[in-house]
Amino acid sequence: MVDFLLAGLLPSLDSLISFLYVVFGLGLVIFFHELGHFAVAKWCDVYVERFSIGLGPILISRKWGETEYAFSAIPFGGYVKMLGQDDMDPSQMTSEQIAADPRAYTSKKVWQRMAIISAGVIMNIITAAIFYAIAFGFGVEQMTSLVGGTVVGRPAWTAGVEPGDRIVSINGDEVRIYEDILLGVALSSGPLDVVLEKRDGSRVELVLDPKMTELRRQIGVGPSVGLTLINDKYGPLARPGFPAEQAEPTFASEDTIVRVDDQELSVPIDLRDYELRHPGQELTYHVRRKPAEGAAASEALTAIRVPPNHFLQFGFSTDIGPIKFLRDNSPAKQAGLKVGDKITRVNGVAVGTDLPAFRLPEVFAAAHGSEVKLEVRREDSGASGEKVGDSSGIVELTVVPEDRPAWSEEPFSSDDSPLPLPAIGAACEVTRTVVSVKRGSPADGKILNGDRIHTVEFLSTKPLAEGEKPPKDNDANTIVFADTENKKKTSDFTTAFWALQSRRHHDVKITITRGKDKHTFEYTPFVDENDAWYNPERGLALRGDSLVTKAHSFGESVTMGTRQTGRKVLEIYAVLRSLFSGELSVKNLHGPIGIAKTAYSVAQHSLIDFLMFLGLLSVNLAVLNFLPIPVLDGGHMVFLIWEGVTGKKPSEKVLAAVTYVGLLFILGLFAMVIYLDLFYHTSK
Repeated sequence: MVDFLLAGLLPSLDSLISFLYVVFGLGLVIFFHELGHFAVAKWCDVYVERFSIGLGPILISRKWGETEYAFSAIPFGGYVKMLGQDDMDPSQMTSEQIAADPRAYTSKKVWQRMAIISAGVIMNIITAAIFYAIAFGFGVEQMTSLVGGTVVGRPAWTAGVEPGDRIVSINGDEVRIYEDILLGVALSSGPLDVVLEKRDGSRVELVLDPKMTELRRQIGVGPSVGLTLINDKYGPLARPGFPAEQAEPTFASEDTIVRVDDQELSVPIDLRDYELRHPGQELTYHVRRKPAEGAAASEALTAIRVPPNHFLQFGFSTDIGPIKFLRDNSPAKQAGLKVGDKITRVNGVAVGTDLPAFRLPEVFAAAHGSEVKLEVRREDSGASGEKVGDSSGIVELTVVPEDRPAWSEEPFSSDDSPLPLPAIGAACEVTRTVVSVKRGSPADGKILNGDRIHTVEFLSTKPLAEGEKPPKDNDANTIVFADTENKKKTSDFTTAFWALQSRRHHDVKITITRGKDKHTFEYTPFVDENDAWYNPERGLALRGDSLVTKAHSFGESVTMGTRQTGRKVLEIYAVLRSLFSGELSVKNLHGPIGIAKTAYSVAQHSLIDFLMFLGLLSVNLAVLNFLPIPVLDGGHMVFLIWEGVTGKKPSEKVLAAVTYVGLLFILGLFAMVIYLDLFYHTSK
């Protein structure tokens, strides 16, 4: 009986001990599966020729009693070879000579063979519950359902979901952790009934129609960070080049921020709000230090000063584009703005030439509660053909911005990311056409008005430590804007602007098109100390906002483990349904390489996370091996049901045909997931 480790539906969620964890853990999952088959086969007095962990050529084997025990070369699978049952030789299952042997698999009653076939799946369900129970006994840390941010233009943003809101339920199902949101959206169909708890405690009911992206259905919400810094063994506590690196005194691993200046922090979004509203000030973070091992906790706080963060600048401005998205019930909509409108003037100031596009979020935020006069160019003439402006298509409108800080909605890093204008509830494109160059900047004399940006490449200038190798070229550091004649989708220049802000130790190499010619310039982006233009991001590496689910007794551990196992079984079937319906892309699948990489990464993080991973792996192995596909346990069960109903076995010809079809399907699936591991997921 060959059993393949087809846990390729795991999302893709480094030390010798971690490696050993992975080898031992994956081997354990396979071992228990095969042990189930083996034990019940022995109980039914079936002659077991070989018990192998792994597939392919045998590396090590030893015979105890009548059975050979082996480790084989390919670790992602295993098999129990019984007399009369060989997936590579279907004729054994119909051989009358073999069936005459009372210890042959095929000589046993149908119910006994069903028990043998299902034993591996049952064993994996049991071991999954055990893995989960042990993990919950220690305490499992999970991301909360608090919304940390929304993707501009996605359904949640359009409906007015804000950072700090909490999603309470989706389609009537309770949402407790962030994973519930992801699965509730991705594995559903049609519009969603969402109950939202606002920051003031009120509840709002929304109907959100998820957007099908390249991989899955999404509503566009991200998890919230908490108030505690990461453990420094997982990375630096401050992003390279950001003000947090200049903190006095320095931050320490797992510091918890209790107060900023005189502002007490009760929920994570309070910290973000305060930073957004005080971008140009030095901030003092009051943190509670994690006590040293064995030391008593102290209530004393450490005050840490962090300077402000100037925006990095290219030295030129590109033109504003049309409005791409509008939030429901937003000031922009109430003022009469429409998707496709191009804002040309704000309070009489020309946007692009005199007012750079990337200053618009602050202009609107600073004017909250006041009337702002807009001139917009509208290309169409209205639904009924009525005149909508003067002869040039200019429409004059008045908008009253809300009290929403600039940059409270970060641009989403993708090719279609627009510039968010939170205070008016709109997002507009920023083109790649240069409309002004800052005098005295590094771009002055190189880039000219009318140039079109073709490529922006970021070149690392960070000094290398002794023995450190220079970074390899990375496609993520290059942003290419399509030439007009190529008729490709053009990236919004917001992508390049926001990418610049996170690359403090980089020069830029910019290629422009000027007429029919191309020119390339390389220089260092700059900060204008005389320009009070501040990025609210200070660069602290904060852990996600999480809660710990912990059992307080043995019985509670078992209950939690069993409940989690049942839930994961249902989720995997929902995943399969979504894959077949097209609501979930096959690009989400991972193969053996992806599984091993995920296992290694999780093992490095914590033993608890690794136990949860093994539980999920066990459930995957159980469910997927019980699908009605020939070669897998589920396929054998179909044959046995047929035999139980009709009283006769399938013919050798039928059995051979469907077995080889099943084998081809499995090999094709393996080829696909390995391709995705090697060529798709590695590029992400």
